[in-house]
Amino acid sequence: MSSVVKKISVVSILTIMSRLLGLVRDVLFFTCFGVSAVGSAFILAFTIPNLFRRMLGEGTLSSAFIPVYSETEKKHSLEKAHTVLNQVLSRLLIFLIFLSLAICIFSGLASEYQMNLELKWANGLLLNSIIFPYVLFICVSAIMVGALQVHGKFFAGAFSPIILNFFMISCLLIFYFHFGWRDFELAIALCIAVLIGGLFQMAWPWIQLRMGNSWKWKFDCSSSVGTEKIKELFFVGFFGAAVGQINIMVSRLLAYSLDDEGALSYLFLSARLIELPLGVFAISISTVFFPELSRAFNSREKAAFEKSFARGFRLTLGIILPAAVGLGLLSQHILRVLFQWGKFGSGDVEIASRVLLISCLALPFYALGAYFVKVFHSKMEMEIPLHAAVLSFTVNIILSIIMMQYFGMYGLAWANVGSAFIQTCFLGWKLNNFTIRSFMRRDTFCLVTIFFATLVMFLFLCFFGDGSYFGEGKINGILNLAIIIPVSVCIYGITLSFAGFPEVTQFLEKIELFRFNKRGQR
Repeated sequence: MSSVVKKISVVSILTIMSRLLGLVRDVLFFTCFGVSAVGSAFILAFTIPNLFRRMLGEGTLSSAFIPVYSETEKKHSLEKAHTVLNQVLSRLLIFLIFLSLAICIFSGLASEYQMNLELKWANGLLLNSIIFPYVLFICVSAIMVGALQVHGKFFAGAFSPIILNFFMISCLLIFYFHFGWRDFELAIALCIAVLIGGLFQMAWPWIQLRMGNSWKWKFDCSSSVGTEKIKELFFVGFFGAAVGQINIMVSRLLAYSLDDEGALSYLFLSARLIELPLGVFAISISTVFFPELSRAFNSREKAAFEKSFARGFRLTLGIILPAAVGLGLLSQHILRVLFQWGKFGSGDVEIASRVLLISCLALPFYALGAYFVKVFHSKMEMEIPLHAAVLSFTVNIILSIIMMQYFGMYGLAWANVGSAFIQTCFLGWKLNNFTIRSFMRRDTFCLVTIFFATLVMFLFLCFFGDGSYFGEGKINGILNLAIIIPVSVCIYGITLSFAGFPEVTQFLEKIELFRFNKRGQR
């Protein structure tokens, strides 16, 4: 097994573990808090540091840092690269320390004196004053993880989310189930658990860099060619990332402002569930095809670019469309089996399933939008994704403000669908130079095949997906999902196979070749 394959395998295994632990964490969270005001307050408080995390540490800054760090090491030396690392970390620490102090002091004072705030806003601000320093730990960690990735070490980055999930799960198990803590005191304990988890997330790559790469920390705010390049690259992509994260933040603030105290929790839960197929499949496909598209574009190989684009488009739509249909139709069963514990009751399942069903309509647009953005990045066109993000933000805010007046949280869910649709259509329209037209001209049959196979799976789930013949109860619900999901996937795959879908045909040919070779070895 090659080193590349080993690295991919390690990262894949750790990613799956992280997703599974994240699911366990969410199940425990809603078991302990349900859709209470305190649970929603924690979600809001946790959203704010994560907004900065995605904009700074794991987002634009990390993307700007990695190529400069790599270039400095290759052209100069490891010592010079370490100097750039220290310069970036020093600047980041200063900014985040002052930002954390400002946010924590403001949130604490606003909560203490309430400043004519409703109790739920005061609680959200108090929790935010505790949890916000997490952003410092995770952003510093992300930069060091980027340095390790340049050195071919991917374990720390993939393992980092597991650390946080472990501490949050442990906190809920110990303080809720053992000590019997409830509501606000449990939320405070969970905030502290996030901080401890963040500290360990930072310590892990710190130790790896010191032990494996002879890195020594030194406070250094001096400038260099490397920091100037990072600054230039950072500001190019920052605004696009900022718009996307502010969009999420504003949507959650609007949900939190509703009279329904559980609105934010329901929307958060639906977002977490659609992130599973989106993260595991769609984002992975975009990531895999990105270097292939970049090479073809830089080599001016139009045919190769169109071929890669078509394959990525087919796979994205071919996986996400049935996933959205399956998740939507089975939403109630999935939520009942996974989340109907403790404070999360049957009534909550009913409401959450309706929100999830609406959110599933946006899933194909999220996936295709993410793929289109990668296509633009492969062509080094950064402005169009920014314009798309601004358009999506504007549409989402307008639709949210209007629709929440009439439909509450369901209106916010529909606003997300509308903004995702508009953004994807805009990106597709801007790609229509030759990529979309060429794909539609050559691959219309593949599109028809995907929709037909999805329709067949849809009909199967409509007739057999309710699982009523298994009876009531958790065990029967698990049994239902354990049978229905694999069978529906097989039906979808068989339909694609009979229709001659290229990627399915190639996959089956590889399996047959493998079996033939195994028989030959015997």
